[in-house]
Amino acid sequence: MKSWKWITAGAGLTSVIPVAWMVWRPTLAAGAVLTAWVIAASVFGAWLVRRMEERRAQAIVRNIEQTAIQMLNHHRHDWMNELQILYGYIQLGKLDKTVASVERIRDRMATESRISKLGIPSLVFYLHSYRSFSSNLQLDVEVVDQVQLEDKVSPQAAESITEAIIQTVRAFQLSGKASWGEARQLTLTFMQQEHELIVWAQGEGTFGEPDSLKLQIEQSVRGEGIRVEQMEPGEISYRLYLPFVT
Repeated sequence: MKSWKWITAGAGLTSVIPVAWMVWRPTLAAGAVLTAWVIAASVFGAWLVRRMEERRAQAIVRNIEQTAIQMLNHHRHDWMNELQILYGYIQLGKLDKTVASVERIRDRMATESRISKLGIPSLVFYLHSYRSFSSNLQLDVEVVDQVQLEDKVSPQAAESITEAIIQTVRAFQLSGKASWGEARQLTLTFMQQEHELIVWAQGEGTFGEPDSLKLQIEQSVRGEGIRVEQMEPGEISYRLYLPFVT
């Protein structure tokens, strides 16, 4: 990328040559050469900028494609595990465990369906792809009463909500240090009121001092009208209030 910038700068600097000629010997021919040179340098510079933008866009698309492939592979692996467990119970004739396994699969499918219907593509993609890339913090998501935000927020507000969720999860990831073999878990519960989205973040495990974590969340979550409340003193439990801005 830096080489392209140097080439673009070099193309502009070459116009110094005809300018010097024009200053040294101001003739009609020198003026014509200067004009042609400037036009050529401008066209070349515009072409370089367009090429850089195309390459940047291609890199973004490739990154999204790779993320999607990893996410699909991860989900396929999870579902294969669930089916193998179910098949094992069926072979062993353990009816009670077979029924419990089917109910667990049904509940998980229902949860993933509710996540997909949240209505903010960037948020849905983040929540579905999280498990494909993070291992130091388990993330569970619950959606209450079919929360759907598609027609309730502007595109800018939707991105602000997504960023607030991402930064909240990051604050939990960076807070505290888990001991060897300790599992840390974060549960995000999405609830909808008339004029705002409520996200209840509950942590289980070692996350350091609760008031310090609340401060980290407040400092990282920025947006118009967004506020953070700690549910109970001394507990790793917070609610984010994200207003609908249309």
